[in-house]
Amino acid sequence: MFLNILFIISCIPIITIFPAISALFGVVRQWKRNNDVYVVAQFRKMFTENWKQSYLVGILTTLIGGFLVFDFYLLYHTDISYKTVIFVALMFIIFLFMICCISIYPLMVHLKTSFKRLCISSLQVGLFKIHLSLFCLILLAAWTTLSLRFIILFVFFFFSVSAYIIYWIADVKFNKLKVKE
Repeated sequence: MFLNILFIISCIPIITIFPAISALFGVVRQWKRNNDVYVVAQFRKMFTENWKQSYLVGILTTLIGGFLVFDFYLLYHTDISYKTVIFVALMFIIFLFMICCISIYPLMVHLKTSFKRLCISSLQVGLFKIHLSLFCLILLAAWTTLSLRFIILFVFFFFSVSAYIIYWIADVKFNKLKVKE
């Protein structure tokens, strides 16, 4: 609960959303490793440690996501004969983008690597054991639906539980792939 509120407060100045996401995953990683965690100290440490890379990742994912939404909007309002083929291709690209997005922040806090390698690895981790990625997306959709129905869940638990679900599945993949810290 405290982590969720800390995350929301950190996101109030909109420009700090991306480092706050990496800090959220950093704290969750420590919880998953069964370490005693001083939430505020760990959050602050991960916030500053991943500042630059989280901005690069955040800006890139925002631009790509915006581009995909724009493509979807354009396709929806266009009347062309091969619309179905383009729609299927676009849905496939959106799926790849989503599994990349759920892998990139856990990878960022799990290992120190270059931005380029982080982007490539996030796709590789997302595609590895793809059924786990699908399971993660389904769990997140269910959790989002439940949290939006009961707003108290959203305010006090949504972000931290979502990060825990994502990191839990990513950690299973890391262990299978033997990804070293």
